[in-house]
Amino acid sequence: MATTLDLLSRGFFPREVPDSFTTASFAQFAISSQPALAKLKYMRLGTRCIGHNLARPGGLRRPLKIPNPFSYLALCEKIEQHWTLARTHFLKGDLSASRPRATRVMDRAVVARLKLGELPKLRARRWRGGRYFLKTDINQFYPSIYTHSIAWALHTKAIAKGNIGKKRSLPGDQLDVASRNLQSRQSVGIPIGPDTSLIIAEIVLTAVDHELRKRFGRKLRGFRYVDDYELVFGSLREAEDVLVELQGLLSDYELVLNPRKTGISEMPVPLTESWSIELSRFDIRKTAKSQVTDLIALFSRAFELAEQHPEQSVLRYAIRRAGAETINASSWKTFESVILDAVTVDPSTFATAVGVLSNISMKGGYKISKQALDAVISAIIVRHAPLGHGSEVAWALWAALCFGVHLSNEVATAVSRIEDDVVALLALDADSRGLFSRGALNQTRWAGIAANTDAPVAEHWLLAYEAHLKGWLRSPAMAANRLFSMLFAANVSFYDPARVAPGFPKAASPMPGGSLPVSYS
Repeated sequence: MATTLDLLSRGFFPREVPDSFTTASFAQFAISSQPALAKLKYMRLGTRCIGHNLARPGGLRRPLKIPNPFSYLALCEKIEQHWTLARTHFLKGDLSASRPRATRVMDRAVVARLKLGELPKLRARRWRGGRYFLKTDINQFYPSIYTHSIAWALHTKAIAKGNIGKKRSLPGDQLDVASRNLQSRQSVGIPIGPDTSLIIAEIVLTAVDHELRKRFGRKLRGFRYVDDYELVFGSLREAEDVLVELQGLLSDYELVLNPRKTGISEMPVPLTESWSIELSRFDIRKTAKSQVTDLIALFSRAFELAEQHPEQSVLRYAIRRAGAETINASSWKTFESVILDAVTVDPSTFATAVGVLSNISMKGGYKISKQALDAVISAIIVRHAPLGHGSEVAWALWAALCFGVHLSNEVATAVSRIEDDVVALLALDADSRGLFSRGALNQTRWAGIAANTDAPVAEHWLLAYEAHLKGWLRSPAMAANRLFSMLFAANVSFYDPARVAPGFPKAASPMPGGSLPVSYS
């Protein structure tokens, strides 16, 4: 079961933010203080999410969201309350390879039925006998989900609409209201990042899959992974018929396919990316001189492949591939340099690079060059901060905090202009540790945000609350708010400086999920 405690403690922050952002203390507080919180009607709050701009390969962006903790608590409680219904609903569909699975042992509360690395094996088993391949995905999926469609998916549109105005709301209606309250009561879109969003998304698409299966039966082969469909057919006509039907079913839920990523092709189609096969087989020898040559060759080839496949995680894969080796002392400087070169080219690899450099340096007893890190950190922040690229700047600051890299006045000026709560808290922490020269970090913009009278329900609640708690900035509205004042009294924190240390951050690991059973077909 997906419990409120698990969803709060391991499913709140997007996994792509640094590990210092945590909800462990909030989760414990929320569960133990539920009766007192309920009296303050937190479940009725209409609040706004924090935005955090995530870097992806090829310069693409993904708008992550961090919800208000009290609105998120209300949604988690509704999900736990109706989990049996949701799970029964998920089992209606057999196409989904991302069906939500509650877990107590992974770093996320809810994971996909299969992890991404299992999809090549699934393709091999599901594509047997196929001659034509249909690949498509849903355009702007999470931001375009119509929250009223949650009830349509769980109860059918006729029942859901027939229940409008009745005193007792349906479970789907309750999930709809809680989802809307996360985003100023808007009915379009759910946040990307929290574990609850995978659950809501799968509720909607399971209904689509179920109806598609009813109409085409055994002709429908393949799978769906979140919003990506990969289906195979015996004839072109079958593929075209399913595509038309899928478009119609999605329109019933106010969703549309992405025309740029929709196509039918004749098989064979590769089961996995050719570049990953090539890099996985790349030989890195153990002898000192040979290892240096092989590392340079690996990343030279990886840079070529990244240019050919700009939207793929080629350089992240290359960093992990190199990090799996035992690096000789004489190869360390070359290893460090090629990893940092990759980060400079593709800053979305920063979390992975920090993790790999930390692991190899600790295993071998090597020292990471602060001078080299400073050059990369400064270049990335100065280039990406003016563009509002929050995740690049956040991970650069994280690296500076981990390794105690002093930051220049130019970096301080660039950072201080970003309205991003994750960046602001990392920067304020760095300032408190003396990584900026005294007075170099201009905190005026963030101080104004924290001082806003609507801070408890606005899109910068995290900065206002945490900076006030740490004594970095003042937020009178937060201090006076009845809900957040309870958190202050209990010393609940969403940012833990003690968790900033060299190591392998969770964001650098592959997305967790299940493995494909041997007997699966």
